[in-house]
Amino acid sequence: MENLFEKGCLVQVSSSVWRATRKIAPGLLPEAPASPEWLSATKKLIDPEALKPINKVVNSARTYLAGVSLPFPLPGMVFVPREMIGRVDERLQSFKAGFGGAVENFVADYQRLRELAQVHLGELFNETDYPVDITRKFDFIWRFIILDVPNGKTGLLAPEVYEREKEKFIQTMEEAREMAVASLREEFGGLVKRLAERFTTGPDGKPKVFKNTTVDSFHAFFETFKERNIFRDQELAELVDRARAILGGTSPDSLRSDARLKDRVRSGMAEVETAMADILARPRRKIVLN
Repeated sequence: MENLFEKGCLVQVSSSVWRATRKIAPGLLPEAPASPEWLSATKKLIDPEALKPINKVVNSARTYLAGVSLPFPLPGMVFVPREMIGRVDERLQSFKAGFGGAVENFVADYQRLRELAQVHLGELFNETDYPVDITRKFDFIWRFIILDVPNGKTGLLAPEVYEREKEKFIQTMEEAREMAVASLREEFGGLVKRLAERFTTGPDGKPKVFKNTTVDSFHAFFETFKERNIFRDQELAELVDRARAILGGTSPDSLRSDARLKDRVRSGMAEVETAMADILARPRRKIVLN
């Protein structure tokens, strides 16, 4: 069995952000014909806009991690190739700093937000709904994890339990392999499809405009593909190389302004799209790698 954890490790990012909501006590709800079990309500403890900068950092961190990692069949965990662990850790440190800064700004405004809530909530305002130390409601952490086959020599596991857990581990590794290969193929296929759509016309009959993200997403994918292609999917690698050669140093501005370049890219990427569609149409279990 190929040991996946010789190629990298798992990363688990955890975050907590104060939800700033509370259920309204049934006795405070207006009388209604509905049965109590059919009627419930919550109140916002502060203006939700105040928490958006904090949640934005968390969402950006998760988006970044999804773009540089591979899926793994354990909830909340993704796989990061060995060569990228240092870069990922450094980037997560940056997100943590941004998270901390956003929390500090929120804490500095906390008293004003409570006073504003008291005005808007009226009789529903309750001082005990608001934590005294609000900073404890926020956290941003991550950990790197390596799994291994359970050790049957320690005597902690009965032989039948050890064999069962060993089989589970092997199945998890195989599922991780299939998920990693399929994920890269689907990600690249999605990029190709979105680019192809830019060459079509809109409902008004006019050509669609090339957005910066349409091309920039390709360049971001190219930067990490070699490290993330840990199972050496040669078929996909060849198509990625073809796309890289076609796009070269192409920028969104050049595609918008250079008709000849646009035709060349459209023609070349149409072939890549056809080949990619054929790959994605195959059953996942029939993936064959070198």
